Amino acid sequence: MARHFLSSFSLCFLLFTTACLAHHSESDRFNQCQLDSINALEPDHRVESEAGLTETWNPNHPELKCAGVSLIRRTIDPNGLHLPSYSPSPQLIFIIQGKGVLGLAVPGCPETYEEPRSQSRRQQQQRDSHQKIRRFSKGDVIAIPPGIPYWTYNHGHEPLVAITLLDTSNTLNQLDSTPRVFYLGGNPEIEFPETQQKQHEPRQQRYSFLVGRRGGQQQEEESEEQNEGNSVLSGFNVEFLAHSLNTKEDTAKRLRSPQDERGQIVKVEDGLHIISPELQEEEEQSHSQRKEEEEEEQEQRHRKHSKKEDEDEDEEEEEEREQRHRKHSEKEEEDEDEPRSYETRRKWKKHTAEKKRESHGQGEEEEELEKEEEEEEEIQRQHSKGRKNGLEETICSAKIRENIARPSRGDLYNSGAGRISTVNSLTLPILRNLRLSAEYVLLYRNGIYAPHWNINANSLLYVIRGEGRVRIVNSEGNKVFDDKVRKGQLVVVPQNFVVAQQAGNEEGFEYVVFKTNDRAAVSHVNQVFRATPGEVLANAFGLRHSQVAQIKSNGNRGPLVQPQSQ
Repeated sequence: MARHFLSSFSLCFLLFTTACLAHHSESDRFNQCQLDSINALEPDHRVESEAGLTETWNPNHPELKCAGVSLIRRTIDPNGLHLPSYSPSPQLIFIIQGKGVLGLAVPGCPETYEEPRSQSRRQQQQRDSHQKIRRFSKGDVIAIPPGIPYWTYNHGHEPLVAITLLDTSNTLNQLDSTPRVFYLGGNPEIEFPETQQKQHEPRQQRYSFLVGRRGGQQQEEESEEQNEGNSVLSGFNVEFLAHSLNTKEDTAKRLRSPQDERGQIVKVEDGLHIISPELQEEEEQSHSQRKEEEEEEQEQRHRKHSKKEDEDEDEEEEEEREQRHRKHSEKEEEDEDEPRSYETRRKWKKHTAEKKRESHGQGEEEEELEKEEEEEEEIQRQHSKGRKNGLEETICSAKIRENIARPSRGDLYNSGAGRISTVNSLTLPILRNLRLSAEYVLLYRNGIYAPHWNINANSLLYVIRGEGRVRIVNSEGNKVFDDKVRKGQLVVVPQNFVVAQQAGNEEGFEYVVFKTNDRAAVSHVNQVFRATPGEVLANAFGLRHSQVAQIKSNGNRGPLVQPQSQ
């Protein structure tokens, strides 16, 4: 009886404690968004590597705690390789500058990129194969699922700059809201020192307790060996790695990278040689272009040489004619000159026709290239219309990239104010699982993005270029932010807070907005006014009917506004 009572009491106490903790967690999350003021944030920590720079924002900022996200800005030098890493949080990357290639290691997917078979047995054993490689460029949004390792490489001639959002409060993240990045190799430095310091203290205390309890010298040696690096493989000893990966101990030591001081972005000296149809086509095109240029030079030299020979032959013929026909009259000489002038005109017409055909051929090639690009874009649009069957919808070949910075990609446009383009789960289906979306905004000089709010998402505004003014108002009608922001700064806009942006009078205002919902919806104040009956507006604001008509009829239909000159 007593046992039954104690077990029932323990169960009730456990349920009560769980309910209290859940209520406490929800209360903390609610209190984190009680923001009286919002600040424009800049990176708080920087990690320099051999071939790049990693900058992070302190996740303990109240604004980032409210949004439940963390951010990383990476700069990769030309021929720089960002080492393979993964995170328990979904990631959304926007390419600010440069171009490169990216590779995912998706579990269960085959290595579809491979080198051709060779007759040599040694070369056949060394031939490489890997999963699909994806290219990206400026303006691309890239979605990275949680727990999937990926790497990036800059094959361009300028630094590659990318801003990455980690949705730490996403339901796919089964850990706490602490941002974590797991590196498979190298000896990377800690990217979020504000949170990692708290994680190391309990682990060190726990280990000192275990060592004191065991009293063994072997455990201390293993711990010193395992704590030499910062990658996930550094936590395993050499012997175990050699056995589990079926390799030699020397190779296992290099996999642990205990003394690698290059950081998380390393330099590839001779360039990265990977299997990629696009890179191979570029090499073939450049080779064929060089070959065509050489052939054209040879043809020009041949034309010059033949032209010179023709001139020499004409001179000899003319001398012979002069010697044979000295006694003829000037009229006869003119009659003899006519065939020569006719021959010259015929050659000149033939040369001009060849030039026209060459220029016409180049124009046709350009038209064919433009037509191919349009066809590829049309295929991508068809693949992103929500199909649920077919190879293009499998996780192995899923589309993870969408460019939203091209002018043709604009969803809202005002020739005097700017343009806006969005990417969500309708245009990029993989975002449906990640529950994230993004928006690209370019405001021309003095252009205004009229007051609006996000219905179902928090948003983070990152300035790419220029300077502009951002105004944010909370539920109490107070301005929580009203200031200018510049390139590299970040502003958090909580859900339903009303926000408006305006570009400066000297240059445009370009920024990207990350949103914590795959179908983030926006409501604009001017559209709300037009959707509301005039009588309601008149009584709500104390307006005359003429003023109501002016509000509902005047101005732009869309949210982009060009201010009228005073």
